[in-house]
Parts: sequence; structure tokens; C-alpha cells
Amino acid sequence: MLSEFKLPFTIPGTTIDSISTFSILLMIAFLTASYLAPRELKRRGLREEAADWSILLAVFGAIVGSKIGFVFEVWSRIWIVDESWSNTLYYILFFKNGMGEKYPGQAMGLWEALFSRGGLVFYGGLALTFLLIYIYLRRSFGKENVWRYGDALMPSLAIGYAIGRLGCMVSGDGCYGYGSSYDIPLLTMVYGPGAAMSSAGVRVWNTPVMEAFLSTGLFAFYMLWARYQPFRPGLQTAIFLCYNGVARFLVEFLRINNAVWAVLPPPVYEGKPLPHHNFISSNPPAYYFENWHWYGPTQAQFTALALVALGVTWIVVRKLYVKENVR
Repeated sequence: MLSEFKLPFTIPGTTIDSISTFSILLMIAFLTASYLAPRELKRRGLREEAADWSILLAVFGAIVGSKIGFVFEVWSRIWIVDESWSNTLYYILFFKNGMGEKYPGQAMGLWEALFSRGGLVFYGGLALTFLLIYIYLRRSFGKENVWRYGDALMPSLAIGYAIGRLGCMVSGDGCYGYGSSYDIPLLTMVYGPGAAMSSAGVRVWNTPVMEAFLSTGLFAFYMLWARYQPFRPGLQTAIFLCYNGVARFLVEFLRINNAVWAVLPPPVYEGKPLPHHNFISSNPPAYYFENWHWYGPTQAQFTALALVALGVTWIVVRKLYVKENVR
């Protein structure tokens, strides 16, 4: 694994002399979508220029929304009231590491969370991207055409997500699972010292590649069958919500993520709880991966269930499974 490529120069006005491999894969994901989306719109008899604005909004929504989602994920570590709310607000607004000034290693600053190179939560990016593109499509093409355009963009979203997850694997950014006693090619692997967060020689569940495979399967389903079916507009969008929700819910059982609601004893080592996932170093010890386990529903699992519920309800209430008459 390789977390970043060194550049032969420093970007003017900054101290940055490298580019993350995750960023490269993310760029490839958007380029792939920008190639597929206009062709699918043209095939459906829709306006191709909708792809340009949709991809641009997706880039903005994915990055900004993911950072906002990360802030929500670690909010309990940002908003720590000790003396008063006003005192906490002062530290959050005027110190990069916020309450970390008073509680090093236990708290995280708002600006630190927003502007760090890591810390991207997919569902935050998905939510903002959906909202921005929905507003654009509705204002540009009318309420009755929103989901015709939305369905045409779903294959690009599916393959883009798959490529993005491969970026997580290549960079080794810590979005993988805990230790596995199985040696399964691709599905388990050791993240070496070149990764953004190595697995300290422990073979872990390779959850990024699992999600990449699953999303590629959804892409194949769209391209080989679903996009040729005359179902009511909105079905392919609802299918994405349901499929992605189920896939993420299941994969979360193998990922390293803190539980929102503990139903099992939390992971410990030598009688002490393992630290919150967002506060471990880039090189945690082997026992961290060897002793971690799923111990309750995570934030991502609750969000995934909400997506599935939304998608299923939408399909049933709007009867999206009914095929339209095609002349």
C-alpha cells in the first residue's frame, strides 16, 4: 500500500510536496463518471449537458459533505463542556485543536476535523451530493424529469463509489477491518508501513475491496439489465439506496468503527478499553487490531438502515416497480 506520491516540487504558496493516492483514485472516479454519464443521458434521449453540472456538484458535495459528516461523527469529541458552553465555544472557534488544548489526545478541534487531509465520511458526501444535484435537476428540467435524469446518473455513481473505495485500499487510510484469522486472497490482507495507517503486521478484513466489489456488481446490474427496463422513473435511484444500504450494513460488522449503542462488551486490552477509532495514531500496535470486534450498531449502520427504509418505502408507495408502456 502507498498513502502518497512524492512530488518533485513543492506546490507554490504551500508546504505540500506530495499527493495522496486516495486523491488520485478519487479523481479517476470522477473522470470515469464524467465519461459515462453524458453517454447514458444521450442514450435515454436526455440532455447531455446535465452531466457536466451534476459531476461538478458531485465533486463539491462529496468533499464538503464528507467533511461535514466527519464532524458529526466525532462531535462528542469536539463539543466537550467543562466550565461553560461559552468557554467551550471559545476554544472551538479560536483554537485549531479546540478542546484538545485542555484535553490532549481526548478531544478534537472543529477546524482540525474540517481541514485535516483525512476524515471523510461517505454518507455525508452522499447526502449533500444528492441534495445539490436534486435541486439542480429540478430547477433545470422540472419536477417531472428529476428522476429520469437521476436514474441515468446511477451507473456512474455506482462505479465511482467502487473506484473511490479502491482508493481507500490503495492508500490504507484505516477504513479497513479488524484482525482476521482467515487468509482469503483480496478479502483479507496486511496493510504495510507504506499505508496511511498500517495494520502492524496483522492480517485484517479488507472491507474497502469488499465494498468495491459489491458496488461494481451494482454497476454491472445497471449496465447489463436495469437501464434497459421501462420501469417508472426513480426506481434505479431507489435501488441504489437499498443496495448500498444493505451492503454497508453488512460490511460494518467487519470494520473498525465505534458502536453508537453497545450490545456486546467493548473491545479491551489488558483490562482497558481500546481507544476511540478516530483518536488512534497512524501506527497503532498489533493488539489494537487483534482485540477489536464489532460490539454494537455503528453510526454507518443506522444510516444504512435509514437508506434501505427510504428506498423500500419509495418503491412501494410510488409503485416504481410498475413498467411503463413503451411505444
